[in-house]
Amino acid sequence: MNACQIDSEPERSAPMRTAHFKIMQRACAVALTAAVFACPTKGWNSQEPTEAIQRGRTFLVKLFDPDLGLLSEHKNANVYWLFHDNYLAAKVLATSNPETARSITAAIRREDISKSGKIELIFGEAEKPLPFRHYQFVDVRHVGNRVIRTEIVTDRVLAGWQEYADLLLLACIAETNRPLGREHWDAAMRLWDGKGFLDAAARHDQRYSTYKLGLALLAACHLKPPAKPPPGLVDRMLALQDESGGWITDYDANGKAIGVANVETTCLCILGLEALRQAPAK
Repeated sequence: MNACQIDSEPERSAPMRTAHFKIMQRACAVALTAAVFACPTKGWNSQEPTEAIQRGRTFLVKLFDPDLGLLSEHKNANVYWLFHDNYLAAKVLATSNPETARSITAAIRREDISKSGKIELIFGEAEKPLPFRHYQFVDVRHVGNRVIRTEIVTDRVLAGWQEYADLLLLACIAETNRPLGREHWDAAMRLWDGKGFLDAAARHDQRYSTYKLGLALLAACHLKPPAKPPPGLVDRMLALQDESGGWITDYDANGKAIGVANVETTCLCILGLEALRQAPAK
C-alpha cells in the first residue's frame, strides 16, 4: 500500500472515526454471514424495518461513483473510505445490488487494501480481532479533488477500550468464550441511559452516536442465547433515518439529529435491522 498517514485515532474515539473527523463518532445482504443471528423481538411491524432497509440501500446506491467504483462518505463529499465504508457497503449490497457490490470489492482490491483489522470481525473475517489495538487513518491516493482513505490497524494494544460501548459490542461478536461475550454485553448495557449509549465518547462530545444502536442489535442477536435489546432502541434508530434513506450520524439527549447521513452509519443500521427482520415470530 502506497499510503501516507494522515491521523492517528484519538484515545477517546478508538471505536470508529470521530463525529468531527468522519462526521460521526465512529453487516447484510449475504445471508448476514455467521456473525448475525436471528434475534427475538416483540411488538414490531415487520414492514417498518423492511421499508427502512430498502430506503437505506437506495441511499447507498446513490452515493456510488462509477469512475472510482466506490461510494463517497456522504452526499457531496469528496472522500471515499475503503474501510469501513465501502467494505460494509459491499456486504450490505451483495444481494440487492450485486453488480454495485462487485464493483466496490474490485475497487478495494485495486487499491491493494485488504483489511482494517477491526470491522471485519462482524463477518468473522478479522484475522486477530482481539485484543483491540490503536488504528490510523491514511490517505491511499488522490484523484483530482477526490481522496481515497482507509483505516489500518497498528501493533499498539488499546488500553481502556471497555469505556466505549461500540468496542464492548464488537467484543460480544468477536469473543469465542460465551460467558465472557455475555459480560461484554452486560457492560455495554450499563452504558445505556434510555436514550443511547452514554460512554466515554458520548460524554466528551455531548452527543450520542447512531451507529452504536445498529451494533447493539448485531451483538444482541449474536449472543447465544440472544440478548434482548434495550426498550426504545429500535424506535430511536428508525427515527434517525432521514428523507434520503440514510441514517444521521449523531443525536442529542432530546433525540434531535446532528450531522448528516453517511455510509458507515447507514450500513450498520441496515445490518441491525436485517437481524430483526430475520427474527422468528413470537
